[in-house]
Amino acid sequence: MSLEIIKKQIDIFLSDEAPAVMAIKGEWGVGKTYTWNKYLLEAQNENRVSLPKYSYVSAFGAKSLDSFKYSIFENVVDKKLIGSEASIQTFKKNSVDLLASLGKKSIKLVKGSSLLKDFTPAIESLSFLSLEKTLICIDDLERTGDDLSVKDILGLISTLKEQRNCKVIILLNDKEDGLEDYTKYREKVVDTELKFAPTAIECASIAFDKNDYEFITLKELTQKLGIRNIRILKKAERLVELSKPLMSQYEQETKYQIIHSLALFTWCHYCLGHDPEIPTLDYIINKNIHLLDFSDDKYLSNSDEETSEKEKKWNSMLLSYGYQLTSDIDLVLAESVRTGYFIEESFKREADKLNKEIIDSKSEGSFHDTWKFYHGSFDNNKTEVVNALYESFKKNVKNISLTNLNGTVILFKDLGEKDKASELIDIYIEKRKSEKGLFNLKENNIFGDVRDPEIVNKFDGIYKTLVTTESAEQVLERISEKDGWNPRDEVALSNTSPDEFYRIFKDIKGKKIPLYVKACLQFGNFSNPTEQQKTIADNATTALKTIASESDINKRRVKSFGIYT
Repeated sequence: MSLEIIKKQIDIFLSDEAPAVMAIKGEWGVGKTYTWNKYLLEAQNENRVSLPKYSYVSAFGAKSLDSFKYSIFENVVDKKLIGSEASIQTFKKNSVDLLASLGKKSIKLVKGSSLLKDFTPAIESLSFLSLEKTLICIDDLERTGDDLSVKDILGLISTLKEQRNCKVIILLNDKEDGLEDYTKYREKVVDTELKFAPTAIECASIAFDKNDYEFITLKELTQKLGIRNIRILKKAERLVELSKPLMSQYEQETKYQIIHSLALFTWCHYCLGHDPEIPTLDYIINKNIHLLDFSDDKYLSNSDEETSEKEKKWNSMLLSYGYQLTSDIDLVLAESVRTGYFIEESFKREADKLNKEIIDSKSEGSFHDTWKFYHGSFDNNKTEVVNALYESFKKNVKNISLTNLNGTVILFKDLGEKDKASELIDIYIEKRKSEKGLFNLKENNIFGDVRDPEIVNKFDGIYKTLVTTESAEQVLERISEKDGWNPRDEVALSNTSPDEFYRIFKDIKGKKIPLYVKACLQFGNFSNPTEQQKTIADNATTALKTIASESDINKRRVKSFGIYT
């Protein structure tokens, strides 16, 4: 049923004073409550709500029929306040109006009673009497508490309609457990039942009411993904809203790529477990190698045939959406989707890189666009693909991420272009060797995206060369004072030979001796030391044993550090 029909039926229901019951049923999350509230507020603003009072109440967890009745009373507001939540002021007004309507009966009821102690129980016992000519929305019908049945609520609804001249709207999730009684008794209670099944386009029009570039783009992308869950759409909207001031100065293409990823990641993250056809966020981030169609078994997360078929479907969906590679900015965006906020420093760092790449690509030709030669046909055009990627890689090398480097190298090797693949690695290293941290794969490859052994080996080698500019003595001086170190320090110390440690230990004097020695030996005391850490401890231990062998007094000195010869 289209939204236009739904809206028309709701308008008819609201504008007629005659007691009636309407049910709106649909899948979980498609926006029944959101749409009802929106159309109700529009109707009130246009003076199309016939009844004078309104109450919204959820049946979720309701424990008894009496408490549920009282909840309806508590939440009654004048129709002029539709769109606002009930408050202590509205409750007081409802209570005063109720007692006033009862006249002398109310005076007798509370006479001699402590107002604070006995007033509320008195109101509870009489509250149902005030629910006359009231518009009432009952949400989450199928989610009542264990001691309150749907049948009981339907009986209450019938009473509200027949005896209290109320209009009742019921919102319920279709195909949920707990609706057996509703199905059985709805003919006796419900006058009109609407099937709420909006399209992705309609859901986007419900969720997004802004017309700037960011939200027009988000609306188009969520429609492309087929997202019909309003909660997910609103979460995506919130993230885009938070990102707007951070990317205000970027190129439009940069904004598009950020919103493109945010829409996809939000959908995948919040649909986890609800639909097996939707890839998980972890899969997209950790298995992006598949998106270049490198489908060798060695890249599959599981050799099980069923899993492989599932992943093929996921890959097909991602490619049709236009998502091919997980970049560095995508890693930041994925984490923001998980946490619900942006770390501005990380966002700006990676978004700046992306924006620069896009600016450069406008004059030099985009490396990403060059992949169209690979994905764009089934022609036998291996030479054209290789040459186009090769030339574009060299032009854009300073803007290419590690993930893209890895994917390109693997493709070239799979196509028998091993020499060109090796050359690309060397070009990448030569052009970007000033970016020292880039070659630290322990920090930059936490998701395991860089898998090619040649890249790993060459990067490890270049990183060790780049970080050993600081001497071992300088490193020990610093970490002994701060009681902390970074990966570069480990590289420098692991490249220090036993002879060099011997010289350092012999040259230092005074309180530095125990500090330096303990700083080195601690690496061997970790529960699961790395090979690099073992090397530091072993080389330092060898140097200390050499010192111990020189004299009896040194043997005693070295023994104090737990080194026995």
